[in-house]
Amino acid sequence: MQQKWNQNFDGEPMTDIPQKFLNAGCDVYMVMQLRHDEKILDERFASMRELHRRGKTPDPEHYEVTYYADLPAMWQDAPNNEVLEELFQMFNLSRPQDFEGHSLSVSDVIALKRNGEVSVHYVDSIGFKDLQGFLDKQPERPSVLMNLKEKCDAPECNPTVCRKARDEHEL
Repeated sequence: MQQKWNQNFDGEPMTDIPQKFLNAGCDVYMVMQLRHDEKILDERFASMRELHRRGKTPDPEHYEVTYYADLPAMWQDAPNNEVLEELFQMFNLSRPQDFEGHSLSVSDVIALKRNGEVSVHYVDSIGFKDLQGFLDKQPERPSVLMNLKEKCDAPECNPTVCRKARDEHEL
């Protein structure tokens, strides 16, 4: 069995590819495309200008990694804009056999890690737009304190436990 980009050597799917990308010790790239989800259908193929008109920005939670690989050595000294153009051409004209996404288009994201520096780029209607901090965004999760407060405010709350939790955490 030929190993695919998103499988471990044992054929099992890899998990947390964005973290693997960020931790890579060599030059790598990652292609991200919008998940198939009715809630974000209006973001598919939308230019950055169109997103801003709607009051939106690209949200990493709406994307899935569709490809990850080492950056070819022949592009080592090329500027980012040339590498991005080469990747765009590659994923439209001579796609890797194990790439299962659609041809690169507006609203897709390409992340590069070169010489330890990470940059993320939105495929726009003309060229690419930098997405500062795109991979830094963490999904919003309620804090432990907010979860405790919600539980204590619930009708089935144990008053003794909640009183202690409120005292300890100043809820």
